[in-house]
Amino acid sequence: MNPKIIVKKSLTDERIIDNMENKTCVITGGTRGLGEATAKLFAKLGARVLITGRDEERGHRIQSNFKGITFRRADLEDRKDVIELVKWLDHNFGSIDVLISNAARNSRYDLLNVELEEWDRMLSLLLTAPFLLSRWAAKRMIAEKKKGKIIIIGAIQAMSPLERSLAYATCKGGLISMMRSMAVDLGRHGIQAFAVLPGPFYIKDEPMPEGLDSRAASLLGRMGRPSEMAKLLAFLASDNNSFMTGNTIVVDGGRLISRKADPREIQLQTI
Repeated sequence: MNPKIIVKKSLTDERIIDNMENKTCVITGGTRGLGEATAKLFAKLGARVLITGRDEERGHRIQSNFKGITFRRADLEDRKDVIELVKWLDHNFGSIDVLISNAARNSRYDLLNVELEEWDRMLSLLLTAPFLLSRWAAKRMIAEKKKGKIIIIGAIQAMSPLERSLAYATCKGGLISMMRSMAVDLGRHGIQAFAVLPGPFYIKDEPMPEGLDSRAASLLGRMGRPSEMAKLLAFLASDNNSFMTGNTIVVDGGRLISRKADPREIQLQTI
């Protein structure tokens, strides 16, 4: 007698990722690129999402067009703005399940010409803001006995810096140590922490500028798309991800091990 063969229907991306109904998420730098794509996917999966950014027009447009997304303006390079955002969240936002610290910008200065003002602004944006927001989120999660997720978006420059990128690379490296320390401190509360290090990503899925994929210098021969990062972050934020913490996850299409030269526009880029 032949054994009974059971054929299961294939799962959609959303079912594989797991839905995020009733989860509350904060995503900084959520008005463009990886942050925007992630906010839209999370909202599609049923989450309530707060995004922050400096572009008020774009932020309000996203809020109007996508159910479940709320925008609040914040300039995280300004420490006063960071502190005000944390105070506002503490008094107005309620519970928190997932924090994704994504806000960033490039900074193309070397040791010999980086000004102290630029150094301080990068520290505020890339280290102080994630620190203050993570502390707020962790305290709220612990008070509500939630096994939440804190996700830091770093960059492969933390491992392989470009020239003229001292402040940026230093801060991105610091984020990895910050995340690991948070994982050690928060593990006993069931709170998970991760750092995700993107490599060559384009700010939109399509259209891709002509020739950009071929110049990506990744092993896969192309740039990453924001939707690809969003799906990874959705898994990390979901209940399916239950026994990882303190991990540094590189998402670079093999760029770090490709041994290919950086594209010329990156080599010559200035601030």
